Parts: sequence; C-alpha cells; structure tokens
Amino acid sequence: MSARHEDRDSGVSRRRFLAGASATVVAGAAVAGTADAAVGSTPGPGTQPDHLPARQHAWQSTLKTDRYGNAIPPRFDRLLFFDVAGSPTPAEALLLESRLRALERRFRWGPGGLLFTAGWGSTYFTQVLGIKSPIPRASRMSSFEKPRIDDYHLCLHLACDDEHRLAAVEAALVHGAPLAGVSGSMALAPALTWRETRTGFTGAGLPAAHQDVHGIPKDRPVSPSAPLFMGFKSSLRKNQASEDAVTIAHGAFAQGTTMAVSYMHLQLDHWYRGFGEEQRVARMYSPETTVADVKRIRDEATGNPGKIAQAIRRFGVIGHSQATALARKSGRPLILRRDFNTVDGGQAGLHFVSVQRSIDDFVVTRNAMNASGAHLENHKITATTNNGINGFIDVRRRANYMIPSRADRSFPLLQGRNEVLG
Repeated sequence: MSARHEDRDSGVSRRRFLAGASATVVAGAAVAGTADAAVGSTPGPGTQPDHLPARQHAWQSTLKTDRYGNAIPPRFDRLLFFDVAGSPTPAEALLLESRLRALERRFRWGPGGLLFTAGWGSTYFTQVLGIKSPIPRASRMSSFEKPRIDDYHLCLHLACDDEHRLAAVEAALVHGAPLAGVSGSMALAPALTWRETRTGFTGAGLPAAHQDVHGIPKDRPVSPSAPLFMGFKSSLRKNQASEDAVTIAHGAFAQGTTMAVSYMHLQLDHWYRGFGEEQRVARMYSPETTVADVKRIRDEATGNPGKIAQAIRRFGVIGHSQATALARKSGRPLILRRDFNTVDGGQAGLHFVSVQRSIDDFVVTRNAMNASGAHLENHKITATTNNGINGFIDVRRRANYMIPSRADRSFPLLQGRNEVLG
C-alpha cells in the first residue's frame, strides 16, 4: 500500500491484501482443480470467448434465482483499486486488455466462474487524460455522514462463488503470482499501481459465520438464515432496477453504466440489543409492516411510500424501504444494487455498490433515504433516530465510477487505444 493510504481506516487495506495473498497457494490448488484449459500467452490482447455480452455489467442472466424469481448474487466480492502509473500510452491499454481477456478465457462468465467490471473514476478523466469527466466526483450526501472521497483512477469489481478463486486472481493481478491455467504474467504493473483491496460476502450463513467482529453484539444475534448482517434481504427483484434500465443508450459510453461505491461501518449493538424484531421491521420496511408480513415477502419489500406522512405523524418512525421507494420512476427503482457485507479491519461493514444509468439516479435514491424534513412534522424523528437504518451506518468512503462497454473498458478515451486494440 502506498504511504498516502496507509493511515486510512486503521490499515484495513494492508491487512486485507496480506490475508488475500496468504491464501494464494490454497487458491491455486482450488483453481487448478477446476481448470477448463490452459490459457496460452497470445501476442496482442488475445481473443475473447464468443457471445460475451457487450455490457460489462451484464451479470443477471448468469445468476441462479430462487423460487420467486429473485436473483441469487455471487457469494464473494472484491474491489481492487488502482491508479494509472504515469502518462498512459496505448501499450498500457493493451496490457490491461490482455489481462482481462485472459481472465475471460480462463473462467466462464458467471458466478461459477468469474464476473468482473472495470470502472474509471472522475480523476482518471480529469487528471490522467486532462478532459472533462463524464461523471461527477462523489460528495457528502447527508448531515450525519463525513465520508472520505476516494480519488482512485480504476476500480475492478470481482465476484464469484469461490473466495479462494478471488484471492488467486487478486494475487495474480496485483502481485504477479502465477494463476493456474494461465501461462505468462497477469500483473497489471507497470501500467497500474495497486492502492487498496476491499472484500466481502453475501448469502445465507455467511454473515452469521463472520459476526464475531466489532459492531455486532457478543451474543451472536445474526441468524444463520440471514443473507446480510442486518437480517433482511436486499436483492428482491422488484426492489431492483433492470440491467436494461441502468444501461446508457447513446454516446461515448453506450452499453455502459455508472457505479457508485460506498464503504460503511455498521453499528448494530442497539439494532439487536435495543430493538425487538417488530421494531427492526418497522425501521427496515415501515411501521405498518408486521413480522408476519415480512415472512410472506416473495419478490418485493413492503413499505408503502404513499403512507409515509402517516408513518411520520402517527408512528414517529420511518421505514428505510418506505423512504427509498419515493425515488422510484413508474413504480421501478432507479438503481441496481450489488452490495455485500464485509469484516475488513475486524469491523462489521457494508460495501454498497450500485449501478445506474446516471449518478443522478443514485443521488436521488440516497437523498430519499434521508427523509429530510420529517423532524419538522414529528420531533421523535431526527436524521438518525427513528429514521430507517440511518442511525446504524457510518459512511467512511465514497466514490463514483464510469463503467464503459466491454469493448471500451481498457483506458477509455485514451488517444491511440483503438488502433492497438482493434
């Protein structure tokens, strides 16, 4: 880790990377056991498997679904952050593209193999290319948060059902370690300099298995059936925008999307010790939602946004789902969530990752979550009291990224890249 990032969040990144690197030997054996075929080094960027989608963010069709049609997300995720090393040339674009195509040849596209996106931050456009950024720099978005705004140039989001595989891929890209089934180096240096890694998981059993950390009571309250630390699902299909809806239709980034990335610490002592199940349901969904209602949820979280005025005046409690539903357009959410829990640094947390057509869609959704002005109607409600889940999250980091189409993912808009990559 570079010196300018070592003091952030108590060295989370350094410890996380060392833990990932230490798993490489085990990971290599696991990956070798599932090798489809060795991938030879190829001059130029190399070939791509046929029929890969034009959209990097086209993950949904590869995911399994439950009995109600809800997508089952990959069980493990990693966010790898890089800066461009010096002034890039088409050779750097060729290097990055060759590594990403090698991953595509080595692993089938899907959670059983590997899913990934390459997203570029606003500073890549303004500082590296010296042009206007197509996305705004992230910012503070409520009175109760004070996030550090990241300035990384590149974020690689990796996801699959095998944590060892992610460790092996990270070690290959970041540290130049051999990757079973691939011949030749996979290192992204010297084109890119690694800065930080964030890790996590989602799915029944995983939060319960990782709950012995700061931010969660010592009596292990997280249920073995819970897919996330707070005990509720986040991937219900009617609470998600479709991939079509979040895809940019025209312009230089057609078939791409935007990505918002936030790192939050979770403080769940009062969530579990101070509240019973009914009170948690009221704050996650709405004060009119019952525990029995939650057990009947199939494909959409309850919480009628049309009754939020009643929730404020009569109950003095606002539901998180109820508030964010105010941001919908034609009844559908604006963002597609790909968030996951984490124990980076020994602290319960959430890496909130969402893709949306415009960063404005994320801003509208996040602002709805604030329920600003509710305190004027009922003094029992403040920015963080009786106001959804706002009082239980501490936003530590935030950034926005542009995810180009697959064809344009390696150093987008860099002069000369198209001649090299074809």
